[in-house]
Amino acid sequence: MLQTKLSLAAILVSVSLLSGCGDSTTTIIEKDPIAVDGDHDDHVHDEVNTAGRLVISAIDSDFVQVLALPEKTELDTFLVTATPSAIYASGDHRFAAVVQRNEDVVQFIDGGLWQEDHVDHMDDFQAEPRLMPFQLSQVRPTHFSSAEGQLAVFFDGNAATGAAAGVAVLTDADIGEDRSDYPQLSLTTHQHGAAQPRGEFLLSSLRDANSSTTLPDKVGLYHQHSDHFDLEETFAVTCPNIHGSAQNHDFVAFGCTDGVLLIAQSGDTFTASKLENTADFSGSMRIGTLAGDHAAEHFVGIAGSAVFAIHAEDAEMELLDWQPGAASAIWGYGFAEQGEKFVLLDNTGALTIFNYHGHAHSDGATEKAAFEFSAKLPLTTANLANLPAGARFQLAISAADDKVYVTDPITKQLHTVDLHDAEVLSTKQLSFTPHRLTWLGIANPSADQHNH
Repeated sequence: MLQTKLSLAAILVSVSLLSGCGDSTTTIIEKDPIAVDGDHDDHVHDEVNTAGRLVISAIDSDFVQVLALPEKTELDTFLVTATPSAIYASGDHRFAAVVQRNEDVVQFIDGGLWQEDHVDHMDDFQAEPRLMPFQLSQVRPTHFSSAEGQLAVFFDGNAATGAAAGVAVLTDADIGEDRSDYPQLSLTTHQHGAAQPRGEFLLSSLRDANSSTTLPDKVGLYHQHSDHFDLEETFAVTCPNIHGSAQNHDFVAFGCTDGVLLIAQSGDTFTASKLENTADFSGSMRIGTLAGDHAAEHFVGIAGSAVFAIHAEDAEMELLDWQPGAASAIWGYGFAEQGEKFVLLDNTGALTIFNYHGHAHSDGATEKAAFEFSAKLPLTTANLANLPAGARFQLAISAADDKVYVTDPITKQLHTVDLHDAEVLSTKQLSFTPHRLTWLGIANPSADQHNH
């Protein structure tokens, strides 16, 4: 694999100028410092970047760039196999999964920031980014779900070739050590499915091979045994045309045409129930996207441009007024600021910010909703008709602080947004049209992003 120190702009002008990178260096800093033993004598204890790094791709380009935050300075650029269809963070935010769906490949870039548990203290590490030898090559990698240090990759398979769907569950150690013994699930037919990792358990969609649709309608509970998963239970509660899934501390949710399938976990026991669509649904409306966070009691469900707060334990679903204005679609979303905010990025380039309070409660004489509208921040003044074909505004959420990052493909800009003050802190002018984006770094201990 080719690796280069050139800027992305220079690469796009002349591929012939590519050159190999030099040796990398590693910086280590201890959290809660203790007496340094002999094993640490050779470490350089400089300050490790706590703001993180961004991995960003250009539209119609095979190059992926790593930027250092907060300044958004260029660290490195890598050549991958094909134009990325998506970029996701790994379970512990160290690696970027660079998805090339139609090429049946996922490559991984080490962002160079990670943390290790040394029992009585935590060490933060910083190194140069690098393209990893570890790859995934199963058919049609599509849905990615992360939780508690695990990343589940759902492969749709291919109806035309007869390739069946499957799931791979990875840790950052699997990626970093180029392991081949990570646990995998092989399904019996193709499907546009979803899976959620829960430690030694895996919840995965199941599709009848005779179904007329590629969308599954059931969920199975699997238990890991070394490098594979065994089916323990197929839940009796069905979920027609499953699309979208998420999890929080106690529940896993799957989007269905008739509502949301909620699966509660208590120890090794999993119990399924259905939360049906409310009167706010009409016509073909259905929840097809879900977001969750281990610090949040609620899920957020998205049905077209409608947004719903879902309280799984109380089996309640409430329509949220996010004041969409002229927006007709949601292109980015997620819990932020360690579960204290929820953000929506719409197709007009506006960022909507909610304060999240957990369960609705009374604050003195005032009833406080679980999701409190905080601000709407327009991030572009450009003519939306000039949006390049195949491009979207993209959102990346920091798991370390209260910042989010938004790309504007019309103006070729990258914005840093402070959620606490609802303001743009800085804007970087890019020399290319941005396409996909994700945040990497050392997460705040209470931060836990679980969005898909």
